[in-house]
Amino acid sequence: MNSIRTPQRRRGRVGGRGVLALAVILAIAVAAPLVAVLVRAVIGYDGSPSALGALADADNLRVIGNTVLLGVLVVVIATVMAAPLAYLMSWTPMRDKRWVDVAVMVPFMTPPYVAALAWMDFTRVDGLADRWLGTWVGDGVRAVLNTPVGMAAIMACELFTFLYLLLRNRFDAMSASSDEAAEVSGASWGQRLRWVTSPLMTPTFALGALVVFLRACAEFGTPITLGNRIGFPVLVSEIYRDVTIDPLDFPRASAFASVLLGMGVTVWGLQQWVARREVPLGARTGRRVLVRGGRWRLVGYPWIAVVLLVSVVVPFVAVIIGAMTVLRSGPLNLSNLTFDYFTRVLQPGKGLEALENSAVLAAVAATAATVFVLAYVSVMTVARSKSPAMPGLRRVVDLLGVAPDTVPTIVLVIGFIFLWNAPWLPVTPYNSVWMIVLAYTVIMLPLVLQSIKSSRMSFGDGLVEASAAAGASSWQTMRHIVVPLMAPGIVAGWLLGFLFGLREVVASSLLRPASLELVSPWILSEFDQGNRPEAMAMTVVGVLTSTVVLVVLEWWRRRMAAARVG
Repeated sequence: MNSIRTPQRRRGRVGGRGVLALAVILAIAVAAPLVAVLVRAVIGYDGSPSALGALADADNLRVIGNTVLLGVLVVVIATVMAAPLAYLMSWTPMRDKRWVDVAVMVPFMTPPYVAALAWMDFTRVDGLADRWLGTWVGDGVRAVLNTPVGMAAIMACELFTFLYLLLRNRFDAMSASSDEAAEVSGASWGQRLRWVTSPLMTPTFALGALVVFLRACAEFGTPITLGNRIGFPVLVSEIYRDVTIDPLDFPRASAFASVLLGMGVTVWGLQQWVARREVPLGARTGRRVLVRGGRWRLVGYPWIAVVLLVSVVVPFVAVIIGAMTVLRSGPLNLSNLTFDYFTRVLQPGKGLEALENSAVLAAVAATAATVFVLAYVSVMTVARSKSPAMPGLRRVVDLLGVAPDTVPTIVLVIGFIFLWNAPWLPVTPYNSVWMIVLAYTVIMLPLVLQSIKSSRMSFGDGLVEASAAAGASSWQTMRHIVVPLMAPGIVAGWLLGFLFGLREVVASSLLRPASLELVSPWILSEFDQGNRPEAMAMTVVGVLTSTVVLVVLEWWRRRMAAARVG
């Protein structure tokens, strides 16, 4: 008995120490910056008093109100775009059109500010909207775009994908039996929608709407480009102005950041509350709902065309044409198109340096995040299976591991500034490339963690225990069983992290040393300086790079899946 208990106790000690080490690392990397934001909001910064009391001023209340209004508008517009599309792609014969799923992912994998820049260029005076749609229609589109509703529409074009995927998956999981039973009982389409479908869909929609609301409130690109131009300040744009434009106002930035942090925590709490009330549908054992008849075709295809037109076609056509036009006021023909801007931005001293720097730093951060997550998964697996100790600390580690995904990125970045720029630190990575690596690693951590954890959960502990029973060492088990089985998730997590780092804009704009060029700040800077063709050309290069990464990822997943089946 003692010979059995001794290895278990040893594993328990190892698991306990590993959990403690993870908690310390995550406390320094994730929790400490957030605490620094709250502390600076309360006590002020560098001799300046706290600005929490000034939040009640009319101007500051207007900024907070604008942020909430923008979030609500984005949720409404994203719902209008996503809900009908999810219904069509799940309950009608259109669900066989899988290319639609690929198309709606395009805006989701491009940097958030790209759509704003593209629409601003498309609707400029004498731009493509004026030429293609006529001056009267162009003026109308421009007038709508330069309003909070226009801002919300642009942001919804990126965020609706998340809500669409949630709703479509929920529609897919619903069995046809409940809907058919109501129909046989004489319920009309509207009654079935009200009494059967809506109650089952509401919790899922609420979860998605909360996520969209928080992401809209934390969006960085559109508010600092279009929002500043039309005079619609929100929390993110005001924080950015307070820490980048003289006179700097760090107490006000920390006060606004604490408001955003409070919104993030509130939304997270509401998500947990809603998730507990979600009606489980269980494994799908019945037939999926299929709405027959051709009435849906009258609105289905036109609706999909409208959604793809505003979210994919117009932004990317505007970006590509903007990157290839020689004379912007000239006619759109072959003699007025060129590839010179692509070669120009990829020359040394131009955008090539920014692209190389972003690629290297994203690769280093993705590698660091992957290594940390592998250690995280190993330690937590041992701790959960072999050691009943420290359940509270394990929950803290789990919470801190996903916290960067529930807290607005700009709040974390402001926390990095307050924490790592503190004068009492003997050594700090601040104002160096390592600050960027640290920030990228923390921000992309939930993304990598989700991918690798899902891969680990795809197989149980039976193979690991069988290997141990056969006399294999821990290293042999890890090398020959665990790592090969987790390889797809590891590669996917690294690639997604690399892609995220390549397009990251908040930390890249606020934490980079002045001499370090990175892709997203370089594009925004060129756009602000009037070099729009160069900015658009680099945007195309970035989107193509992202697309290649995703294609490689999908190819790898299919190959590994085929290998497993074989």
